[in-house]
Amino acid sequence: MMTKKRALFSLGLILFFYVSQAQLIMIDGETGEYKYEDIVKVDGTTKSQLISKAKKWLELYYNSNDPIRIDSAQIHKLGFKKLKWEFVKKTIQIEIFFDINIKVKNNKYKYEFSNFKIGKRDYAGIDVIDLKIYIERFPEKYQIYIEEPVDSELTKAITSLEYFILNGKLEANDDDW
Repeated sequence: MMTKKRALFSLGLILFFYVSQAQLIMIDGETGEYKYEDIVKVDGTTKSQLISKAKKWLELYYNSNDPIRIDSAQIHKLGFKKLKWEFVKKTIQIEIFFDINIKVKNNKYKYEFSNFKIGKRDYAGIDVIDLKIYIERFPEKYQIYIEEPVDSELTKAITSLEYFILNGKLEANDDDW
């Protein structure tokens, strides 16, 4: 009986450490690069309605001066977010840049957040390196602390996009009370 409890405890510990080292940011199986993508079906919505709503969401959610490129079935924008992460006991501010592509067809759209970079924007342009290279420079036990705010922000953006496409407005932010 005691060896069974010990074995279960050991297995639980192994699973805990495995899960605590899990990677949050989505990785493309073919390229190994970070990427968030999905196809979302929206019944009763035309291609032009989807393009219009996706463009409006990009303007409201990422309210920067970066241009939005639109062709007949796709929208593209450079996304940008300032995030903070905790390294040991120090808060580090980072700026994340990424491509946002939204492709549309009648009754569905495909979003893709990819080409993640970290760096800064200044008068000369954008000075960046790949997010994956930046994260891999830190010891493995600290990488999750960088991945968590990136994953959290992208999850919020995706949820916001899906809500906006269905409702035509940004979701009310529960954090602002």
